[in-house]
Amino acid sequence: MARYGNGQSTGAAWRIGDLDRNLLLQCRTSQVTQAVQAADRTGSGLVVTVERGNLRACLDRARHLREVDQYRQPVLLDAARYAGPARMPASAPFDDGWIQRQRDLGLPVLTDSGYLAAGDTAGCLGILERAARLGDAVALLPMHAWWLADPSARRNLVRYVEVVGVPVAVIIERPVPPVDPVETIRGLLQLLGCAVPVLVLRADLSALGALGSGAVAAAVGTEPALRGLEPCRPGQPWPAPQPAQPAVLIRQCLSYQSLPSVEAALRRHPDNGMWGCGCSTCAGRDLTWLVNQPDGVRGRLAFRHSVDVLLALRAEVSGPSVQLNQWSWRARCATAASRLREVGWERLPMLTHWQEAISMPTLSRLTIPAPRRPDFVKGRAPSYRFR
Repeated sequence: MARYGNGQSTGAAWRIGDLDRNLLLQCRTSQVTQAVQAADRTGSGLVVTVERGNLRACLDRARHLREVDQYRQPVLLDAARYAGPARMPASAPFDDGWIQRQRDLGLPVLTDSGYLAAGDTAGCLGILERAARLGDAVALLPMHAWWLADPSARRNLVRYVEVVGVPVAVIIERPVPPVDPVETIRGLLQLLGCAVPVLVLRADLSALGALGSGAVAAAVGTEPALRGLEPCRPGQPWPAPQPAQPAVLIRQCLSYQSLPSVEAALRRHPDNGMWGCGCSTCAGRDLTWLVNQPDGVRGRLAFRHSVDVLLALRAEVSGPSVQLNQWSWRARCATAASRLREVGWERLPMLTHWQEAISMPTLSRLTIPAPRRPDFVKGRAPSYRFR
């Protein structure tokens, strides 16, 4: 159970007790209906992200989820005050009404934190301490990647989190030079190994690596804009939101591909061997059936297929041994990069970064089975026959 620095229980541990390495879908308020149809099963759940600052719409939708839809999987609400051209800084106070309404709905309390800039130690401690004073909250840390990539900063971050003792949920801004993305992942792994529950939100398929590395829960965005936090570049306009194009998760490639791209690859490489899918949506058919669906249902079926695959992978990468999980995830990333090359799709940097961040196992760290001894008659040396 998470505790304050003085040893007193925060009370937040029971609030997140239903999260047992759940893979959550992070969606916008307007996407909840589609998301809940796919994520109403054990091991899943939702993170509902406020759209255009409309807190009331998000809260109303969450109430409908619980009272009308009878949705019983975990639900978190993300106020998203850390994002957009008018984002709030980490020093911004929490909205008491937002906190209380999450309690009223019986949801885990996720703080509506502002953006944690590089070097903002006061902002980091402020979020953690204010969350601890609430007594039942998860401290949201939407952070510049420097906090994880810089060795000194990551040591301080882990120390702050452990001393305050409140559960944390991290959202990592997309690393840009000079921040090293590989060091960012290494920093995340170190944070996940600390003595406090850690969630990873607004992620891409790295959420699977985080789950295998000890995250209490991790959330994959339902669209590209929710699979990471775009950095704010001074003097440049904030990128306009792009309409999400229907895409499908290709299991062997660990990547989302647009349906036209999948259709073209199927024509070029019909015998590749990775098009068949045993998920509950595809039921053993290859992805040709999905590509050939009418426009009105193709996107919906692609979404359900992708969630099926995500949850199957979640079960495979979150075994009891973190070390074995990480090695397995590293191997999956290497295989996925190879499969992407086979069909001419762009290799994802994420796959390379995870491979470099996780150390290869050495012989001394592996249990090697003893070689099988040849049969022999007691008291007689074994004979070998060479051909």
